[in-house]
Amino acid sequence: MAHKQRVAYLDYLRLLAIFGVITIHVATSLNFYRQDYASLNWQILNFWDGLSRFCVPVFIMISGAIFLNPDFDLSMEKLFKKYLRRIVVSYLIWQLIYCGWYYFAKGGDLVTVAKFLIGSYDHLWYLPMIAGLYLVTPLLRPLARRRQLLEYYLLLALLFAWLLPTGLDLIRLWPNPPKHMADALTAVKRLLGKLDLQTVMGFGGYYMAGYYFSQAHMSKRNLYFVQALGLLGAGATIGLSGWLTAKAGHLRLTLYSYNSFFVLLESSAVFLSLQALKPRLWSEEVLGELAGSVMGIYLLHPLLIYYWGKTPVWQLAASNSAWLPGLVILIFASSLAIVWLLRRSRFLARWLL
Repeated sequence: MAHKQRVAYLDYLRLLAIFGVITIHVATSLNFYRQDYASLNWQILNFWDGLSRFCVPVFIMISGAIFLNPDFDLSMEKLFKKYLRRIVVSYLIWQLIYCGWYYFAKGGDLVTVAKFLIGSYDHLWYLPMIAGLYLVTPLLRPLARRRQLLEYYLLLALLFAWLLPTGLDLIRLWPNPPKHMADALTAVKRLLGKLDLQTVMGFGGYYMAGYYFSQAHMSKRNLYFVQALGLLGAGATIGLSGWLTAKAGHLRLTLYSYNSFFVLLESSAVFLSLQALKPRLWSEEVLGELAGSVMGIYLLHPLLIYYWGKTPVWQLAASNSAWLPGLVILIFASSLAIVWLLRRSRFLARWLL
């Protein structure tokens, strides 16, 4: 999210991803956790939330496509003084802003504020996570240059970070599984824990996949196949989450995880579709302005959701989820307007964005 040299399809991906982030946060603000989970209203929220799960993986893939590219000039000094410094400064400042806002504007207690300060306030978790990937980038760049090693890394990630954990989660979540299946699940989980493959777990797979996908040259036939898998992944995320939740009578959203195999399919299809199609620049200046505002929109938008949430428009949408796309556009537009104003000041842009 922090790269300034414009690559058109990456900019379009940034915009898609920020719309996905806003969609998820708007959906959860519309009484997502306090509804009849078998109702159409909740299932509509589930549809938009599940459909938008590609957002964070795509952001990570964008970073991988840039930072792991051997043609990208990235010395250790530049990595620490420019990119990591920006992430750390933004994180510390926005942590203070949100914790102060939570305490003074929302009337929060000091214990919760302290927990936020020690951990991360809500959506700000992304910043230390991406900083961690930046820290290991000098180790991953030589690996990414060797295609065979890169594919081996991604194969391990596919098996142990995405496929097996998702399969085990499905078995665990399935209504009334046989006892022998539950015992087998426990044994497999214990074995996976002993393997301790932390190197390929978490978000590192998406980071490496971002560079791998950025170098892909796909035929139309293969692209259609990837897109079909993406639709399958989105459908499974939405359909299984909705069905399992309705059957259980309480939320079963494990498949919403960004490390779900189904979310991997959805995210890969989104990235590869725009990478292959390489949509034309309809206005380089406008696209650059919009994409350059994504980081600020990401940092700011929860405040706008909170204050718009007190208006009659939001209250109406809480009982009719069909309004959700309009609310997403409203949050994006109002966040963009504020970020645009902030970017006019070099001082504010430097410290807040």
